[in-house]
Amino acid sequence: MLTIEKKNKEQKPKIGEILLANGLIQHPQLVRALESQKHNPRKLGEVLVEMGFIEEVKLVEVLADIFRLPYIKLNDVVIDDAALQLVSSEYMQSNKVLPIALKDGVLTIAMRNPLDVSLLQELQIKCGCPIYPVMASTTEINEHLPKFVAHVQRIKEQAQENRIKEQSSPMVRLVNDLLEQAIAEKVSDIHLQPQKKHLRVRFRIDGILYDKTPIEKILERQVLSRFKVMAGMDVADNRKPQDGRAMVTFRGQNYDIRLSTIPDILGENLVMRILTKDYFNKDMSALGFDKVEIDLINKIVERPHGLILTTGPTGAGKTTTLYSMMERLNQPGRNIITVEDPVEYEMTGITQTAINDFIGYRFATAIRHILRHDPDIIMIGEIRDVETAEIAIRAALTGHLVLSTMHTNTAAGAITRLLEMDIEPFLISTAVSAVFAQRLARVLCPHCKEEYTPTPEVQKSLKAFYPDGTDLILAKPEGCVRCLNTGFAGRTGIYEILDVDDDFRSLILKRASEKEMIAAANKNGMNNLRASGIKKTIKQITSLEEIIRITAHE
Repeated sequence: MLTIEKKNKEQKPKIGEILLANGLIQHPQLVRALESQKHNPRKLGEVLVEMGFIEEVKLVEVLADIFRLPYIKLNDVVIDDAALQLVSSEYMQSNKVLPIALKDGVLTIAMRNPLDVSLLQELQIKCGCPIYPVMASTTEINEHLPKFVAHVQRIKEQAQENRIKEQSSPMVRLVNDLLEQAIAEKVSDIHLQPQKKHLRVRFRIDGILYDKTPIEKILERQVLSRFKVMAGMDVADNRKPQDGRAMVTFRGQNYDIRLSTIPDILGENLVMRILTKDYFNKDMSALGFDKVEIDLINKIVERPHGLILTTGPTGAGKTTTLYSMMERLNQPGRNIITVEDPVEYEMTGITQTAINDFIGYRFATAIRHILRHDPDIIMIGEIRDVETAEIAIRAALTGHLVLSTMHTNTAAGAITRLLEMDIEPFLISTAVSAVFAQRLARVLCPHCKEEYTPTPEVQKSLKAFYPDGTDLILAKPEGCVRCLNTGFAGRTGIYEILDVDDDFRSLILKRASEKEMIAAANKNGMNNLRASGIKKTIKQITSLEEIIRITAHE
């Protein structure tokens, strides 16, 4: 173990002093290296290596020990085909990085400087998975690069040969057809669930699971193995959970498939999420906001500072709403930075960073660094803990516009959640500018929806939402070929927008309950989720039953 002495808690150990203390260099050598460094500014370690005073491998071991970084000797590494498929040979050569292993969805990367956060962010976005960095010497990386690049080429050639062979394989055709069908039907998740007599297949479309044609039991193991091979997972191990990913192309569009397995009493359960990294710009009206709501949003987002929150369960479209806001705010005169887990869409003109737990780069840490990059607008993927909440609020109080998400049922619930985190009420009341609660409602298929006149009781209960006294005509799902007989095609948002004004701030300062806050907001003109949904029901955008289903808590 190296001897590392610190003069005080604040002062970082100097590499020259540590090398001297451990007898790795002599004092005259250090003096000569420091003198050379004055004429040609470089890192001291590089100078010592160039002057032949210390071997680079030994220096790297010292640096790894100082900064408590994992160190790897590349001579001991066995090349992992799954890891190599995530990083191109061109990227390896230009950035001097080597993909070592892909295990449990985490990619281990050997690099010269594992503290290079910028490079780690780029890798995480490109590879679509968490990165675990390990340290290796530049000499060893350069020595092993040709071997890795050659192996990549062999993988490509082998893959091409396999593709030619596989085209005639009924199993490959079955799996490809299943994926193509799912993508064509705009499926978000594929579920493969073992049953006693068959492999159950279900597609999640617009948030609802639908049964599809099951796969024969005799083909179950082969189908699951094929998917696991595509995702670089261990085919032989079906006793523990595994995660993997694969890239597929359909009609010129690239799709990212995230796979996860868990052991099941009848076999192995596999779920696949289908994602695309491309962000298709959607204006507010395309997300389901009406004109009144859009005018209010435009007023809110143009405020120079403050915290804007979107709330709702997982899959409610919160991040898409924030991206739409950022698209509107993305102008040359503004510096927008995001911190996400992971980066969901790539946007031009915006600095996007992804957290990495392996190097301690968490939301709170990232925000602290972001604040040194002169941002006007900060987007935080999610406020999960007290530390992140406190930093987000302080950023909003110091002149930044901060956008983020939370998991609460109502807009007012976000305020009470912050209070429960022991954030001071005066900080919340000053920092929070607005809160959006939202859900996604299925849109009725325009080709087959069926109009009907609701009962007098329903007419009476909905009377407050339409001004004239004529009978109300609603619509319900029917089902046709174009909507795959579901009666619905796509989804739209329903929203409640809490614009925090002076009256509401006084409630926050009093630590009012969520119920009291909701009552006050409704009295002040805020439409709740149920009301927003009913307006879309009256316009025959969705059905009354759908709104009741997704707003059951109202």
